[in-house]
Amino acid sequence: MNASNINVRFFDVVLCVSRALDLLSPHLSDHHLRTAYVAARLAEEIGLSVVEKQDVVIAGALHDVGALSTTYRLALQDYAVGDQLENIHVHGMEGYLLLREFPPFTRAAEAIRYHHVEWNNERGSEFNGEPVPLASHILHLADRIAVLPESGVHILQQCDNIRRKIVDGVHLRFHPRVVSAFDAVSLSEAFWLDVVSQHKEEIIRERFGQHNVVLDLDELYELARLFGRIIDFRSPFTAIHSSMVAARAERIAQLLGVDTYRTKIIGIAGFLHDLGKLAVPTEILDKPERLTREEMFIVKQHPYYTHRILSTVPGLEEVNAFASLHHERLDGQGYPFRRSEIPLEARIIAAADVFTAVSEHRPYRSGMTRTAALALLDQFVSGGALDGEVVAVVRAHFGDLIRMSQP
Repeated sequence: MNASNINVRFFDVVLCVSRALDLLSPHLSDHHLRTAYVAARLAEEIGLSVVEKQDVVIAGALHDVGALSTTYRLALQDYAVGDQLENIHVHGMEGYLLLREFPPFTRAAEAIRYHHVEWNNERGSEFNGEPVPLASHILHLADRIAVLPESGVHILQQCDNIRRKIVDGVHLRFHPRVVSAFDAVSLSEAFWLDVVSQHKEEIIRERFGQHNVVLDLDELYELARLFGRIIDFRSPFTAIHSSMVAARAERIAQLLGVDTYRTKIIGIAGFLHDLGKLAVPTEILDKPERLTREEMFIVKQHPYYTHRILSTVPGLEEVNAFASLHHERLDGQGYPFRRSEIPLEARIIAAADVFTAVSEHRPYRSGMTRTAALALLDQFVSGGALDGEVVAVVRAHFGDLIRMSQP
């Protein structure tokens, strides 16, 4: 891979991370992509521009990024099945704060901020003195529609009942203009079949991906850095883990003489290496005791999910390899692929990951001292897990690496 042939599309990366967010809970499976599709159809029916429709798709695809903690995620599941949630707007604000600094997400972040504001006979045109954009009301209705279909019952048997529930909420819960758009699009059987389709990425990409810009290396790096923050947001014990793995992997690569372009690709892979951990419950990630055998099986899935998620994005093939091989070992006894031929870039990320992990405080232990950390790294080298040349660089520059800040 070099600068002249990188060809990664913005929309593809957003949809792949949306699919990753849907790994958070089997109770909300497919929720983000459903919401993105429904919101886009409503925006299309209302007559929004191509760019406005894409902002709505982005907002739908990422709307619950502020609800990644266990407590709030479980509360949202209860809300989805009909219970009330006292602080329903908190995760909208958290999502807004996570996304707003990345310019292509600014308008989507505004929609996410207010996506649980009810219309309430026009009083929902403002919230705490701030205007609520139409996109928020579109997202609010799409979010509700996305959770209403019941599994085990054919969607076409349910659609009339869902339509009645939504129409009953006009004026009080939902914006009349958005309900009118829903009333029109929901007459089609194809709309409902799309809602429950397992191929929504393709449906969304084909119908709403016309403005799918190609990212240059710097834009891809910034987007990966943002998604690293989203991954790390789940647990206070790994609050900057992906960022530090990326920064340290880049520095190790520089010290090994890796060229500037590939060093930046290593950084991108570092930000994304734990994307599959969105499939691991935070009660396991934050568990203060030793994990059970069954819990270890769940943890060992995460690089596999990183690989599967990133494989949906054309152009990220090498990034995917570098990111998803970070728990492989040189002796072929790692997981989940049992590979022994591991590219240097993946070996660098593996060492940076171990170094960062042992330096961090975790629920079951404090961060290791220099002596203990280096002894463990040396043990991994002698045991056939880590690359000795890479670990030698870590040893020689331990102080500089431990003092590094986020990139």
